[in-house]
Amino acid sequence: MNVTVGWRPVAASDDLPAGHVYQTRLCDRPLAIWRSIGGKVNIWEDRCPHRGVRLSIGSALGNELRCQYHAWRFASGSGFCTHIPAKPDLTPPRAIRATLFAALEHVGLVWTRLDDSRSELPAISAGVVLRAMPVNRSAAAVETALTAVEMEGVSLFVQPVTTDRSVIRGVASDQGSLAGHDAALERLRRELEAA
Repeated sequence: MNVTVGWRPVAASDDLPAGHVYQTRLCDRPLAIWRSIGGKVNIWEDRCPHRGVRLSIGSALGNELRCQYHAWRFASGSGFCTHIPAKPDLTPPRAIRATLFAALEHVGLVWTRLDDSRSELPAISAGVVLRAMPVNRSAAAVETALTAVEMEGVSLFVQPVTTDRSVIRGVASDQGSLAGHDAALERLRRELEAA
């Protein structure tokens, strides 16, 4: 999937309660997203460096993520392996490390980028995060459709999931008409998927 990504929202801050590992995709890249006990958001490739098992089926334990398969543990912030249960006295080599991506929280959304883009996050103020709206259409088709949508006080963003699937994420300036915003996005989803 050839998309110049820059910063894209991949989750809502509320999707990351303690102990939970959130699974999503960005441009066909599987991601495991979790929050450490200290509040740091981690966005990692959803693949254990040991045997390739999805880290998203693992457990977030304090400041470490534990893989479900062999219970190897990886440190928040660095992704370095901290413990191998089969060899408890071994200090894991620094080469054993999860693949990390940049992670920022902004206006109630969790953002990342897959490239080295130096783009800025959108200049919007805090508000109320809208319900994520999955759409079975490409990011380009969704972004084109969003240019014609007029929703007062709402900022909308597209998460390219796969070549033919996207998620619309949005932030409203207030809670006043959340139901109306959700209904408008649902109508847009139906129109896009029917086209």
